[in-house]
Amino acid sequence: MKIFVLMLFSFLSAFAFDVGNGKSLIIPLDSPQGTLQLFDRNITVLPHPVYPNEGFAMIPIDYYKQPQRIDAQWLKDNEHKSIEINVISSSYPTEVLSVDSSKVCPPPEALQRIADEKAEAEAIYNHITPDRYWNKPFIRPMNSITTSEYGSARTYNGVLKSYHGGVDFRAKTPLPILATNDGVVVLVKDRYYAGGTIIIDHGEGVYSCYFHMSQFDVKVGDPVIQG
Repeated sequence: MKIFVLMLFSFLSAFAFDVGNGKSLIIPLDSPQGTLQLFDRNITVLPHPVYPNEGFAMIPIDYYKQPQRIDAQWLKDNEHKSIEINVISSSYPTEVLSVDSSKVCPPPEALQRIADEKAEAEAIYNHITPDRYWNKPFIRPMNSITTSEYGSARTYNGVLKSYHGGVDFRAKTPLPILATNDGVVVLVKDRYYAGGTIIIDHGEGVYSCYFHMSQFDVKVGDPVIQG
């Protein structure tokens, strides 16, 4: 009987979730406290935006992560619960594009700029602002059709070069682009690959990025509201 009870308790304290590679998994939890340990990282449990006695954790899964089972641990006070994450293969479209050759094989003089911009973006994304600036669902940045989906395998000038890390919308110039939610502007810059770029920090590790813009109407440090 003791063995049966222990096995039952172990079963009840475990969670299991499926998530595709390149996706983000939101795990609901019955407390806003503690941390989630996985991938040699500690992910902070965040308070639920509507139910203050509940929490959630946001788990980004790398695009290149192979199908596998990942065992995570939710540590809270002096107890822990096991969370099983099953990474599965997602299906993404393919695209064939023709672009300027300098975007496929950058000239030597552009390599340092590219490296600096990559490091700058990673420093932003690795910073987690403890405050939450938003309190409502996110919106689309414009009312338009999607011309390129997230995750598309992109062949540039006959070379498989990258996988699309964003979503493209059909738009004319000029056309206002809307902030998807409340936040603070943390980057305003013309970049080698992304062109005119704005990044908004929404707090708690959530960012939205706006690329290929023709002009800027904000500066770093500006607070913005949704829409």
